[in-house]
Amino acid sequence: MEPWLYGHREGELMASVGQWTGREAGALRHALRMSVRAFAEHLGVAVRTVTKWEALQTSTSPRPDTQAILDTALSRADTDAKLRFELLLSNGGGASLARFYGNGPYGRDGIERAAQRAADFDRLLATTAIDDPQVDWLCVRLAELATAYVHTPVHDLVHHIVQAQDQAFTLIRRGLRPRQLRDAYLAAGIGCLLLAAASQNLGHTEAAQTQLGTAQRCAEAADSDALRVWARGSAALTLEWGPTPVSALRFLDTPPPTLAPQTHRRALALEARISARVGDSARAHQSLRRLDDLLDSAGPEDEVTSFGGIFTFPATKAVYYRAGAHDLLGEFTEARRHGLDALDRYATAPEEERSYGDLALTRVIIADTHLAERDLDGAAAALAPLRKLNQHERIAQLPTAMARTHRLVTTIAGTGLATSLLGDLTPPRRIGSGSA
Repeated sequence: MEPWLYGHREGELMASVGQWTGREAGALRHALRMSVRAFAEHLGVAVRTVTKWEALQTSTSPRPDTQAILDTALSRADTDAKLRFELLLSNGGGASLARFYGNGPYGRDGIERAAQRAADFDRLLATTAIDDPQVDWLCVRLAELATAYVHTPVHDLVHHIVQAQDQAFTLIRRGLRPRQLRDAYLAAGIGCLLLAAASQNLGHTEAAQTQLGTAQRCAEAADSDALRVWARGSAALTLEWGPTPVSALRFLDTPPPTLAPQTHRRALALEARISARVGDSARAHQSLRRLDDLLDSAGPEDEVTSFGGIFTFPATKAVYYRAGAHDLLGEFTEARRHGLDALDRYATAPEEERSYGDLALTRVIIADTHLAERDLDGAAAALAPLRKLNQHERIAQLPTAMARTHRLVTTIAGTGLATSLLGDLTPPRRIGSGSA
């Protein structure tokens, strides 16, 4: 663990250092944008003392009374300075970033830390004025991460996404011309959407919602309809899997006609499944009929779908959503037909479209349709591939979906057989990847 730590209280960034060394003292001076002499005067120490700290870095520690003075200087720094202090200490490459996240880049501390950084940035959105070629390269990097996200365990990607998001935040603070500033806001929003998906798949719903709030603010700053619709759709998706799925309905918007067909498909698929989940059969069927009309439609990309990967909504994914809607409506024949169709489509789809999170949930849907017919053997066969998933391939939504399966088996054959049939597929929570 690093000797410095960030937390928050009542929405404000709070900084503290467990043990000051020359490294932290030097970072504080740079964060405050002070010269060595000005910093020494600020603390009431000799110039040579500050010089010694910065020369020896972690090999020296200030005296206890000076540690207290440094604590005070940091606590009285403004939010921008505290953010710079954090970045100076955390931006030492992938290895130091992993150390920064304490219990692993995909652990609770890392996810919540990333969410707090997004919230801090949300309060500091600003206009600026220079050109930077890094914006284009950042967008390329985000497209690579969006593509990898579909088929790569989340824990392998989170720290890379955080780095990209931090780069977008830093570029905006540093200053860009208006055209690039808009691109940087879009990149920052895409980073927030990626981290929202990661947070949700890892079971950290509050962190996901924080990221989505910042994504929506970035959409407003960029005046991007595509980012706005995707951020609100992702909010609906997060709420759908929570204790009050009806609240997801308020985030379902009809996309402007200028947006990509895939964005329209996603909106309709979400509306259909969420409506089915809350028992609104009429709205669910209306959305499914409209979804049929768009299932194989093609057209130009929009600002979000152009990033690819998780930001696409191919027909295969729409079929999986349709299966889920029919399952929730109790229309098991249709659910199984579309579920099997989705499995066939995924089997032949390009790798960047093959989400094993979606595949796992599709198999749960098919198992449930067998259980509706009291066919335990058919359900067991449908679930068999899920037992081969390793820990990092079991997304947090899987136990929620399997809870219904467990109830169905228990109704048919009792708790003992349910436990035997499902095994470890219904733990309290699994760490994973994928979609939903």
